Amino acid sequence: LIGLSAATLLLFNGDILGASGLMSSLFVVAPKKTLTEPSQQWKLAFLAAFCLTTRVYVTMIDPDALKDERLGYSSGLPIVSPLGFILGGFCVGFGTRLGNGCTTGHGICGMARLSIRSCVGVLAFMATGILSATGCSPTCPFHAHLRDSYESVANHLPTESTITIGTIIASLAAGVALPGLLHKAPHQNVTKIDMDEHDNNKRKIIPAIFSAAFFSLGLAISQMTISSKIYGFLNVKGLKDGTWDPTLACVMGGGLIVSFLSYQYVKGFNAFKNSNALECPLSQKLSVGHFNVPTNKVIDNKLIIGEAIFGLGWGMAGLCPGPAMFLACAGYPNVLLRWWPSFFIGSFLAEKLKSFSVKMVSPSNK
Repeated sequence: LIGLSAATLLLFNGDILGASGLMSSLFVVAPKKTLTEPSQQWKLAFLAAFCLTTRVYVTMIDPDALKDERLGYSSGLPIVSPLGFILGGFCVGFGTRLGNGCTTGHGICGMARLSIRSCVGVLAFMATGILSATGCSPTCPFHAHLRDSYESVANHLPTESTITIGTIIASLAAGVALPGLLHKAPHQNVTKIDMDEHDNNKRKIIPAIFSAAFFSLGLAISQMTISSKIYGFLNVKGLKDGTWDPTLACVMGGGLIVSFLSYQYVKGFNAFKNSNALECPLSQKLSVGHFNVPTNKVIDNKLIIGEAIFGLGWGMAGLCPGPAMFLACAGYPNVLLRWWPSFFIGSFLAEKLKSFSVKMVSPSNK
């Protein structure tokens, strides 16, 4: 389902599934542009559909979807402390913004189009994710600060107030996305290109809604929203004692295969000859429609350092942006009140650092 989510967004809209990029653009990089420009309305529809699907799933379909059964018998599972959530969220926000991607953008989408840049990014965050999760053992000097006791588990679960906050977030997202669905066509004295662009912007909304629903359901069904599944894979000590969990590898592998197949129908990104490859996304008019697939091939310090920092945060708190979106909507207090605020602060600082570095290398500063 996660691969299908990426494929839907790509083939119908020509856009890339990237959870970190979506959240950063909405709240850090260009919030005004995302909220007001018609070409960005699909992002609001995606967020609204994701939040609403999550609320429906955990409320009506499977209330036990986020229950971690391993807590009952595996005392070695980490319970992330409040500080761990704060530092983890900050590192993920800073790293994904600096490196321009996370497990979905670089992993599911980038590797599927055989991007060397994305492959390097994935290697970087996988390496530091494994290092962070494996190294944060009871013998680690930071263990007492980054991990909590089993007695604190009850404090990590949703409360009535945080569930209400999650419901409000879903409702607000739906309300903000509604104008995109109701956006009127331009006045009559406009060019055909303007009308086609308007139509294309509206046509992106329905595929975005389906993509978001697939993404939310995929995360829940695959249990990628349960941090012990992430920790069980990243903690390679489990290979020795028989507790290593390959679920993450299977989920990413399955999503990668589906995403790879979708790229075989995008002209210029297909690895095999395909006479049916598309020059324009399926929902778009050919006159103005195009694929927004990244073509950056530069492997630089920002990519490697950014993704390495992301990996540290991922292994520290067991969360990347997609599952964190799900848990926030489900009302998990540490994700809502600690991880996400720290993510946005980290993303903001990384964006400022990127802007500063661009100014430093501009011709006027040479």
